[in-house]
Amino acid sequence: MILIRGIRSISSTYRHDFTDVPDTDENLSTSLILESQDDNCLMEIANLWPDSISLNASIIPEGIEKEVFIERTDLSDKINVYKFPKIDSQSNIQNPKFCVSKILINYERIGKYVLNGRSQLFDGEDFNDYHLNLPSESLFTKEFLTLTQSITETVDKRGLIQYGNTFAQCRIYPYGGLYNYGAHPKEIESCAFRIVSDGSSLSLRISPLSVFHNAGVDPFANQSSQDGGYKFVGIKEFSTSQKVSLYDELKSGACKIEITNKILNQKTMYASNSVLHIPNTNLITINFTQEEP
Repeated sequence: MILIRGIRSISSTYRHDFTDVPDTDENLSTSLILESQDDNCLMEIANLWPDSISLNASIIPEGIEKEVFIERTDLSDKINVYKFPKIDSQSNIQNPKFCVSKILINYERIGKYVLNGRSQLFDGEDFNDYHLNLPSESLFTKEFLTLTQSITETVDKRGLIQYGNTFAQCRIYPYGGLYNYGAHPKEIESCAFRIVSDGSSLSLRISPLSVFHNAGVDPFANQSSQDGGYKFVGIKEFSTSQKVSLYDELKSGACKIEITNKILNQKTMYASNSVLHIPNTNLITINFTQEEP
């Protein structure tokens, strides 16, 4: 297992006034305002739970360290799919793009909460009458689909790949996630590859899933030509999480935190709804709002 921690200084990167603005629409406050009919005065009902909670976090990639080979029956050449230089935090910046098996989102112990329209910073897990319940250091883990075993493609005289009882021009395989230090979470997504041959040697053509979508190709399904033959064979093993970028998954509420009200001795869940990235770092701010009961 390879953990790559980016070089950073939390104190110098995060401004302590916490004026970061999420890149999604502002959330409405859940404060309740009631108007009395008797004395015509406004009466504010204080919230029992924060309107929103924001946590500073870091994106930590976990590299792949295994040997999985690809070969074809029409060539004597074979290649190791995951053969790339060992990566540490320094080479992470010099060689920014590499394949990862998962992404960890780690809480950096700096946060902010908004209660009754007022915001306040906090450190750690305790803030005012509330406690952030963290089962581990990681707030969230995004796993990527990787190739788990070596593959031999059977190729006929026409250069078509055998797939079951039929043949295809190419087959798409999962490659993991492509991580780039300092990249926006929108760019952290699953990748797939196909085998390319020049007649004497093999190479991999690796593309993020967004490239397939932009080309009008569904990488998760088999696509056949009009004559009934397969043009390519897609990947059906992708989970819902693996089909979207880290950014879209966090915006959809996939990252959840549990908050305890120490006065009421009650707990409730908050879900992520927006993400702010600090450029050229592996640092983000995740905003959370209370889940509907």
